Amino acid sequence: MNKTLILIHGRSWKPEESSLRSLWLDAIRSGLKRDNTEAYNRFSNVKVEFVYYGDINNRFLEEALKKPRVDDSDSRRITLEQLKGYTAGQFTKRKYNTLPGKESFKEGAADVLSPILHFFNLSEALIAEVAPDMKEYWTLSGRGNLGTEVRRQMIKPLKRALDREGSTAIVAHSLGTMIAYDTLWKFSHYGEWYDYWDKKVDLFLTLGSPLGDVTVQEHLKGLEAEKAMKYPWNIRKWVNIAAEDDYISHDSKISDDYRKMKRYGLLESIRDYKIYNLSVRYDEDGKGKSNPHHSGGYLIHPTTARVVADWILAP
Repeated sequence: MNKTLILIHGRSWKPEESSLRSLWLDAIRSGLKRDNTEAYNRFSNVKVEFVYYGDINNRFLEEALKKPRVDDSDSRRITLEQLKGYTAGQFTKRKYNTLPGKESFKEGAADVLSPILHFFNLSEALIAEVAPDMKEYWTLSGRGNLGTEVRRQMIKPLKRALDREGSTAIVAHSLGTMIAYDTLWKFSHYGEWYDYWDKKVDLFLTLGSPLGDVTVQEHLKGLEAEKAMKYPWNIRKWVNIAAEDDYISHDSKISDDYRKMKRYGLLESIRDYKIYNLSVRYDEDGKGKSNPHHSGGYLIHPTTARVVADWILAP
């Protein structure tokens, strides 16, 4: 069976498209090579669509934060090379606790404060402070609509994938999970995509996703619709992976928030996994700091490798 894999990156500053695409594919291949030789060999036959909106995000952040982007490709590569050195059995809590600069305060604070801040209408202000591009995603402003711009980057790759005969999987990280979710909703409900209403994505794999956050949920497509119309109809299997201390995915369980999708018969399955992301980013002085939200650590993790391998090897 033909396989198409759509990859969509996350928030914050991003290197050039070719560099980021190479890093993502290297991380996925390395995880497969480590854990599943057959899936690794078959991966060369998978059609890969890389959804890149880093240029759009970078322009917004440069204007909003009043500072230019620094190319961190080398730092990302160093982090990935270090991750390649771990065996599958080393992605443990014990190993994670030895990483430099590890802190759990942000995730813990987000878990505790999110419902309170939401009640007092302060959640958006907090999101704007720690992740301004995520807040801008759903905001109409003088800069234009960032959400419309970045979703546009996913429309053609998704259309191409669904036009092909075979199986489609989406692997999305961070803000990319919101973009993917909203685009899937549009493809299953908007009239201009009528020809795609019956076409499905076999695997929706979300990494470090904010989709469990109540404030984020209130800005997703379908918010004002009723019952099954609130949700995308074109996902067969949803797997969500969240790392310990990743404050972007502080509400690590997706299955409870979207359980109605299964009740309405829109999903075959929805499952959450909690992992330890062993990524460490280094500054110019060589000082390392644990980064549990890092995409490379998610992509190379044994749980991600297993989920992707299962999809590749499925008939």
